[in-house]
Amino acid sequence: METHRNDLSWKLTSPTAVLTLLLGAFMLFLSIRTTVDPVGAARGFGLPLSGSEALPWLSVKSGRDLGVGLALVALVAIRQRLAAGVFVLACIVMPVVDALTVLKGGASLALALSVHGSAAVYGVLLAAALLRPSSLRNARQA
Repeated sequence: METHRNDLSWKLTSPTAVLTLLLGAFMLFLSIRTTVDPVGAARGFGLPLSGSEALPWLSVKSGRDLGVGLALVALVAIRQRLAAGVFVLACIVMPVVDALTVLKGGASLALALSVHGSAAVYGVLLAAALLRPSSLRNARQA
């Protein structure tokens, strides 16, 4: 049975830590962008919101992105590799729902897949790497 000691050995320079930090930084960027340029963020997200009706929804999205970004950075900072993997895996539901939402809102399939589908794929790959058993990680390093 693995102990928490294995999590604490997660090096900040490891590929999984760097990829997790990149995802966290990107989520923080999205939060800031949504706050600074809500209309541009809505267009980039795939929803045709341009007026004041967009602001409450975008505040919710900005808060969600801020929380996810901070959680990812915090999990790397305290070296909780497995917790980060579970968190990323659980968060995959967000880009899937986002893709379905923008499709329902009239966005093209290409936009939904390129923006939100790619995020889901990145999440699946990152979660798989983070959750990979230590015996497989150690065998590869040998």
